[in-house]
Amino acid sequence: MKKQFRLGIFLLIMATVLGPSLSQAFNSATHIYIAERVSPFTFDKINLYYGSIAPDISLYADLAEWPNGFCETHYKFIELPYKWWNISQKAFAQGWQTHNEIWGADYYAHGTCLDCANLGTCLYNGYVPTQAQALAQFIVFLKDYPELAHFAIEVAIDLLLVDEKDPDLGKDLLKAALFRSPVDFNLMKKVFVGQPIGNGTDLETLTSAESTFRNLVIRYALALTLPKPLRMAVLGELGVEVAEGMGVEPGTINSATVQEILKAAMDLCEETNYYKNTIQPAIDGIKKIPDLIK
Repeated sequence: MKKQFRLGIFLLIMATVLGPSLSQAFNSATHIYIAERVSPFTFDKINLYYGSIAPDISLYADLAEWPNGFCETHYKFIELPYKWWNISQKAFAQGWQTHNEIWGADYYAHGTCLDCANLGTCLYNGYVPTQAQALAQFIVFLKDYPELAHFAIEVAIDLLLVDEKDPDLGKDLLKAALFRSPVDFNLMKKVFVGQPIGNGTDLETLTSAESTFRNLVIRYALALTLPKPLRMAVLGELGVEVAEGMGVEPGTINSATVQEILKAAMDLCEETNYYKNTIQPAIDGIKKIPDLIK
């Protein structure tokens, strides 16, 4: 009974980490995969990887306390004078720059928003939303829940990268969330705390958002480290929690259905050559940016 209770809490918390993925373009494992290949010679991999996922911290902040968080983390960069950067700081900044919506990984995943101040008016037509629409066309259940289709495509790409390209992605993601350097937080604090009214946030909000983000990424990373059958079973249960959090009536979807949706999403991503059409272009395109931190 205690084990069942702990598993239930584990899944509930994991549902929270992936719930905000609706506002994301790639999930965290994909971001660290891209960052590694953009900056393969970076010595400090842990902080490189953490930097590549850290912009999504703003999704876990109270909107009232950080109203422009998404724009500030996805359209601005961590910039400090080079003479002050140590190895960890530079690695974090290198990872951060690969994530953005202007020309980074998120741009290749779903496009950019020309009017960042009015994100709700933007129509994204990149790979992830396009495939989410396609997935909803042949899985009737998803037609009423486009956000769930989006979630399935994001997770499917993570799973395909783990299965086909890098089986250690889950472990790498776990280490990044567990062991990121304190200087990473200090850099974010310098950029986002104490800014003029209407910009940035307060220290308490940033601290809380980062703590929540790290704890939940740790749990997602743990799921990716599991053997494939167990991994799918855990993600199936997780998907039920996520679906219900998106408004799906409790009892109308179960773990088996979620697993079928994820498998269909993986098949679709393979059929549309997700790697050639979104991952490799992102890696190649980001490498060509003139001001890329080396």
